[in-house]
Amino acid sequence: MLPQSGIPHNQHSPMISAVQPYQQVARMANIDAVRGLAVLGIFFLNIFSMGISSYEYVPTATATVGDSIGQALYYLLLRDRFISLFSILFGAGLYIQWQNFSARGLDAGAKVKSRLYWLMLFGVLHGIFLWPGDILLSYGLCGMLVWRYRQLPVAELLRKAQLFIAIGLLVMLLMALIPFDVPSVVRGSPEYIAEYQLWTGSYSDQLRQQLPVVAISLLVFPMTYLWILSGLMLLGIYLLRQGWFSGPIARIGYLFWGSLLLSLLAYGCSYGNSQLLQNLALVIVVTAAIPMALWFLQVIVRYCGNQPQRLKSLQAAGRVALTLYILQSVVGVSLFRSIAPELLLTMDFMDYLLLAVIWSGIQLVLARCYLHFFKQGPLEWLWRKLAYNQNGS
Repeated sequence: MLPQSGIPHNQHSPMISAVQPYQQVARMANIDAVRGLAVLGIFFLNIFSMGISSYEYVPTATATVGDSIGQALYYLLLRDRFISLFSILFGAGLYIQWQNFSARGLDAGAKVKSRLYWLMLFGVLHGIFLWPGDILLSYGLCGMLVWRYRQLPVAELLRKAQLFIAIGLLVMLLMALIPFDVPSVVRGSPEYIAEYQLWTGSYSDQLRQQLPVVAISLLVFPMTYLWILSGLMLLGIYLLRQGWFSGPIARIGYLFWGSLLLSLLAYGCSYGNSQLLQNLALVIVVTAAIPMALWFLQVIVRYCGNQPQRLKSLQAAGRVALTLYILQSVVGVSLFRSIAPELLLTMDFMDYLLLAVIWSGIQLVLARCYLHFFKQGPLEWLWRKLAYNQNGS
């Protein structure tokens, strides 16, 4: 159960839990900062498939020290944490948009749905022409489902969120129990080299590789992640209305330790000799990601205190999150498939994580510098213009 205390300690923060329908909600520094953390963190998951997108990380025949350290960090602190956090934020954002559009006498349904349609189009283009691991299309689809439940009473909203997440995890568990063997691939094997040559070949070859990956993702998505992401978005609306984005909530330490224990179990299963144990590791780590995402959320909220002068770089990243997300794909795909494809043959797990850390630092600087001259990111501007037919929001 989540802590029921929705009273934030920071009395200067807007009380979203007390917001009635059609009341304007001011921009919140806390949300920008949390979104900044989420969009930077997503790259720590995506980087492994930016080159050869049919695989995640492929180990060497003999594990390196970097593999051992990196995989431990990955399972304990990184895997699915930030995509879960971003999903929670997406749901909260939908609710705020509804409040603000309605407070101004606009057709909130038409405005929000227009944004979601254009987001899905961005996702299709991103997945087909740049990187097949796109999440924007999935978010748009989930947003359309979540929109129906935005006005539920808070208790029912929480139950609906828990139900959706449980359905997704149950389907993942059932799929994990299906007996099938996945061939083990190691770095340098003939199978890996064949994939490497395809993904680092001509752009037309890459497109032919990406289309099946996108198609398979769309087939699997309705059975699993549709429910989990939608549930997390509903959870985001619940948390917003309960004050989790406005200020600190008491007694959240158990979220971190509970997630860590589950992650340790997943980490152990990932080294199992059977495919079943490795499949179960994925289900457990997805479950563990949710309390860790909530813990991350509250850590940022506590430190930021809804003050614009705190965590300014993270806030800047959060304000241009869509631009940074697409830029991550541009940089990652260009690096691994064109500029230095040989890195796919030599980098170990820790090398990937260190590269993600470096790129995160660069993104923080870029976001601060860009917003010094402009009010919103280029893709945020384009999305806004397309969604609102150039009439503003």
